[in-house]
Amino acid sequence: MKRLITVAIIFVLFTAAHNVGYRINTTRSLPVGIYKKVPEPPKRGDLASFCLAPENEYRELAAERNYLGTSFLCPSGQKPLLKKLAGIAGDIIILHSNGIQVNSERYMLTTRTNDSSGRPLPRRLKAGIIPAGKAFMLSTYNPNSFDSRYFGLVDATALHKIIPVFTFN
Repeated sequence: MKRLITVAIIFVLFTAAHNVGYRINTTRSLPVGIYKKVPEPPKRGDLASFCLAPENEYRELAAERNYLGTSFLCPSGQKPLLKKLAGIAGDIIILHSNGIQVNSERYMLTTRTNDSSGRPLPRRLKAGIIPAGKAFMLSTYNPNSFDSRYFGLVDATALHKIIPVFTFN
């Protein structure tokens, strides 16, 4: 009974923290810690939180392979992603053999063909101009992160700017 009460209290605290804009990151995409959602729209270079859209064809793949874990925080039942907003509408994406370039910013991140379990990874990213309403999200902290290199561009309206509150490596 005591354990059930403890779990219920933790659940209520996490729900309350989420409702006032706090996000807890336990993944390797960004430093582990607490982030806060702020009311301004994210700009290029900002960190942002978002959910994979239900129509994103890789949402099911992420669920099957447990890339994101489960959560009530997204309509898909998966945890929100936290990434850097690396490209916005009108930016040019150029693919190189040893990285990705957005306008003049070069990221030394290659696109892997298999995940850590040897399963093939989708490769949704294409070179070109980011269309209106879309955004290019990267983890520049972890080169093996599941980001726009694999699931493609995301809806810019789904992004919520976040700032680190307390993080540790």
